[in-house]
Amino acid sequence: MASAWKEHILDKDFKILTPLGVGSFGDMKLACHIPTKTHVAVKILSKKSNALDEIDSEVKILQTLEHSNIIQFFHVIETESKTYIIMEYVAGKDLRMFLREVRCLKEQEARPIFQQVVLAVHFLHQRLIAHRDIKLKNILIDRDGNVKLCDFSLAIQLAEGQKLEELCGSLLYMAPEILARKPYDGLAVDMWSLGVVLYVMVTGKFPYEEVTLDGMHRLITNTKYPISYHWSIPCHIIIAQLLMVPTKGRITICELVKRPWLGPIKQHTAPTTKEILPRLVETMCTMGYNLEEIFSSLRYREPNEVTATFNILKHKLMCENSFQETEHPCLKDSHIDAHHPFLIEEESEGTSPSNN
Repeated sequence: MASAWKEHILDKDFKILTPLGVGSFGDMKLACHIPTKTHVAVKILSKKSNALDEIDSEVKILQTLEHSNIIQFFHVIETESKTYIIMEYVAGKDLRMFLREVRCLKEQEARPIFQQVVLAVHFLHQRLIAHRDIKLKNILIDRDGNVKLCDFSLAIQLAEGQKLEELCGSLLYMAPEILARKPYDGLAVDMWSLGVVLYVMVTGKFPYEEVTLDGMHRLITNTKYPISYHWSIPCHIIIAQLLMVPTKGRITICELVKRPWLGPIKQHTAPTTKEILPRLVETMCTMGYNLEEIFSSLRYREPNEVTATFNILKHKLMCENSFQETEHPCLKDSHIDAHHPFLIEEESEGTSPSNN
């Protein structure tokens, strides 16, 4: 009975199309939101294998984020045994897969990608949110070169000056202070991970590679990563300031966005929901929703199918000037890229490294 109830809840407005992969915390599936005929990504989290407070934290953080370079949250569905997080689907590749094809990028090719990642992290750090799992796999690139930071499973909302102690993240991206099992600044460890990402982008290799926590810590603290003489001086300085072992010398995101190497930074502007509200309401009314249920759901922020439709339509309207919808009918059989970013597990970037 419980199984049928779960399927009924999800199938009311969503049609599962194909698996997108299995992650460390849950399954990803491609689905279609039936009322708007929109592709969405569904993250399925088991309440038996994931702590409820961690699931709640991820959902709460995602609900506060609205940025063009961060994956967009649409809806959450709770059942007795599972949590379904409905998010924006990005048709494209993750940065890891992208680099596999080209090995590494020239600085002028890496710059626009890295700049968008930096903008996403700047948005998070301004709100004292640490991602704690910035890596190639969690950076999505669509067919137009637009970048989205995803997977907020390890993200945490910080208090001013708060130190963390949880050992988490992917070994090849872990900051030395985490490896040393010391209380750490969540924002500073994000900056180290950004340094690793930029280094891989322009060299095709990781700055430090080991298979254990202790081995990685020894390597970082006793050796210097290889330097390429093909880097420009500004690029070399940024990498050096990001991969700074003492956190006091490590560059912050506010300092990084001012570096000329990144090029002109376009300031993020908050979405103007008020301007498109009449269009949203009109569209939803033509779909069969009535004004009372629309405004009631929005006023009380109810996590129901009305709010889900509103959020998805809002996102589509916000983005309509920057990209066009694919012509594949969502409810018909269509070719889905088997190399979606969520499909392939990390191979050399495992999230559960051994201690020694």
